[in-house]
Amino acid sequence: MLNKLIIILLIFFNSYAAQSYIIEDKPAYFQISADTIGVPIYIDGALIGHTPIENPIPVLAGIHHITHQPPSIRDPFLQYGQTDGVKQIYVMSGDTVTVRLDTYLFSQRLLQMKKEYYYTNYIGIGISLLIIWQLWIVAN
Repeated sequence: MLNKLIIILLIFFNSYAAQSYIIEDKPAYFQISADTIGVPIYIDGALIGHTPIENPIPVLAGIHHITHQPPSIRDPFLQYGQTDGVKQIYVMSGDTVTVRLDTYLFSQRLLQMKKEYYYTNYIGIGISLLIIWQLWIVAN
């Protein structure tokens, strides 16, 4: 009898202490704009829509990753380089954060990074060949 009373009390207090709403805090919002029309916008890897997005996008409070490129098709330069393509933004509940994505400037910076990468590789290969050539001369 005592066990049944304890179980009933636990069920009652559990439902009393439970969360009453799915989202107890007020949601946060992102107001997103871009320099180009028709750019797909991804928040945490999920497609939200294409620019221009008129209404603010509700999200939970916390850190979110906003980008205009899908996470499945990503350039390897974006994964390891410091670019502005993926914006990591912390938003508090009840706040509205305005995010501006400059897709044209981002694509130009990505092309510049690729050129720098290739030049660095060519210089490294050239120096390696010079060292091997010098060692071959010294060995003979």
